[in-house]
Amino acid sequence: MAEAAQGRVQAAVESAVQALEREQIRAMQGAMFRCSARCCEDAAASMQEVQRCIERCHAPLARAQAIVTAELEHFQVR
Repeated sequence: MAEAAQGRVQAAVESAVQALEREQIRAMQGAMFRCSARCCEDAAASMQEVQRCIERCHAPLARAQAIVTAELEHFQVR
């Protein structure tokens, strides 16, 4: 019985993570890639400026992924 409950919880968590990825993370990934492409289109920028621009584009997605990972780890601990 405990295994069945654990299986239902696991399925619910996986479903929630998939929905989050589909509805939020993918949109953030698209925005990150578009932003990064704009960085690369700046012909006047130095290599370092382009790199910093790309890193700024990636920061929101990295923060979101870190939050999701941390929350899943907290959930596992409980």
